[in-house]
Amino acid sequence: MIRMIPPRPRTGANVSEKRIFDAFAGAHDADDWIVLHSIEIRRHAAQFQGEADFIVLVPGRGIVVIEAKSPEYVEYKDGDWRLDRVPNPGKSPLAQLDGSIRSLRGYLKQRGILHGSEPIARLIWFTPLDRFQFKNASPGDMQFFEWELAWRADLQNPIKAIRHLLDEHDAWYSTVDGVEHDPTTMTPEHVEEIAGALVGDFAGGRSLADRKLERLDDESRLLKQQRVVLEMIERNDHVYFDGPAGTGKSYLLTHLAKRWRSHHRTLVTCWNLFMADELRDMLRTNRDVEVDDLNSIMLRLAGLSSNPENAEHSWYTEELPSLALDALKANPTLGGYEAICVDEFQDIAAFPAVLDVLIALAGTGSPDGTKLAFAGDARQQILRPSDSYVDPYEIARNRVPDLVHVALRRGLRQVGTLTASAESLLSRQFGYYGHRVTSTIDAPLVVKQVSDSAQASSALAEALKELLEHHQAHDIVILSPFGARNSLAGRLLAAEHFSKEERWLRERLKVEPQSGTGLGPVDAVSTDVTVDVSEAPNPGTMPKAPSGRVRWGSIFKYKGLDAEAVILTDIGDDGLAFIRREGIDWFDLLYVGLTRARYRCVVIPN
Repeated sequence: MIRMIPPRPRTGANVSEKRIFDAFAGAHDADDWIVLHSIEIRRHAAQFQGEADFIVLVPGRGIVVIEAKSPEYVEYKDGDWRLDRVPNPGKSPLAQLDGSIRSLRGYLKQRGILHGSEPIARLIWFTPLDRFQFKNASPGDMQFFEWELAWRADLQNPIKAIRHLLDEHDAWYSTVDGVEHDPTTMTPEHVEEIAGALVGDFAGGRSLADRKLERLDDESRLLKQQRVVLEMIERNDHVYFDGPAGTGKSYLLTHLAKRWRSHHRTLVTCWNLFMADELRDMLRTNRDVEVDDLNSIMLRLAGLSSNPENAEHSWYTEELPSLALDALKANPTLGGYEAICVDEFQDIAAFPAVLDVLIALAGTGSPDGTKLAFAGDARQQILRPSDSYVDPYEIARNRVPDLVHVALRRGLRQVGTLTASAESLLSRQFGYYGHRVTSTIDAPLVVKQVSDSAQASSALAEALKELLEHHQAHDIVILSPFGARNSLAGRLLAAEHFSKEERWLRERLKVEPQSGTGLGPVDAVSTDVTVDVSEAPNPGTMPKAPSGRVRWGSIFKYKGLDAEAVILTDIGDDGLAFIRREGIDWFDLLYVGLTRARYRCVVIPN
């Protein structure tokens, strides 16, 4: 994955710079590449203060300095450039690039970092234009080569464009006498050294709160860009958003609800109580949109205040839905919704009676005449044994034949380097085509090997201390396959005797795990007895962690939600044996756990 520094376009970046930044940020197949964008650091008079828009450091190949331009017309004749609609239409972009390269060489040599044989190529990128729009009236001019120019089409594959440039650069300069040219000097370590010299301690002096605000701004910006999807499906009344974790499904679903609510009575719902709280928070300024979990809705329809104590699985998926359906048949006005949005649809796709209730809530009593939107990820069916998995989209389409499938494959929540590390850890692909969230974080995924419970406590303390250097306590979550009784965090808080290190941990953990039932008929999060198939929640809410305290709970309960940093505990033989006994897919469980983290994740396989 490419490392973008900084992780977002600089303030005031022009359209061309933003296009190039986004192209690199979403690119694949560029391990250990580093792209620097307009970083200015003033430490001393000799500090590099180049004008380059981008500097690309490519291990094993070289350095590329890029000048971004956005003219409507370009002409080159007799050594002169003419670029219209730019601040200095007659200024040579080559002169700008050459000045940046001289500054770059001089600064790195002064620091004793540059060997002198590193290939440094230049590239002018005309992002609004295609090649046929460039008028070269002096084709024999040797001031530049046409392979030093990039065009709008190259934004589709920036890695290919850079590799082509370096191929041509190597082919030419490797044959020129008197020019030191050795791509092998660009080792990954040397690339890091160069980047470090150019960036310095760019992040120094910012508080944890400052960094969080920057991250929130980045996340908000990326999600807003996703709204273009809603414009594409504006005339469709039946929509299914499908994609892996963190691709913006919930965001699009809630914004679709906001659009529909102006003319339609709208319901937003899901199976998970905690997810319902999250959706309610996302729609808190839209009071006219009704948000609730399906279990609460069915209880209300049936005239009940709570689920029976120790209710069986069939209560949540058959008996209660039957009571709710009877109530709706007797009085259809109890529903009457003109638009219904369902998040985490995969959680209910295997329960026909629950789906019957969902359709009966519509004012028309059918998909016809009702706006319907679903969002789901088939891999997150961890609330049921893997042998009862279904295809959520096919289930939805059987109910709603004209359902429009919207595939979301660009990650918007988790940094790409963390996803790549997680995929490598599990030796599986998660289904992303790329990631829009970039970061300068080194080693975003860390595995701390331990051999016994004492080492596990020490590893947890070490991991928490490391994460607290970068994140506030309430932005960190500790998750486990187990719940309050058998999880590492639960055992620490229940212990009567504990070491000094364990005392430190206890003081930083929220006293109680996330409240409410997590998994329906028998609360696996609390009892570690069974993970049946539903997560029909009993009353309870997911409280915000108090300042200075870290939340903890089970992976099952936290499904659909996320945190800046996550620590996964009990990812060892005991956890594996427990999950396999319940028929849950181990890799899908780890996929859900790993994708809860947005920036950093620590795995403790105790």
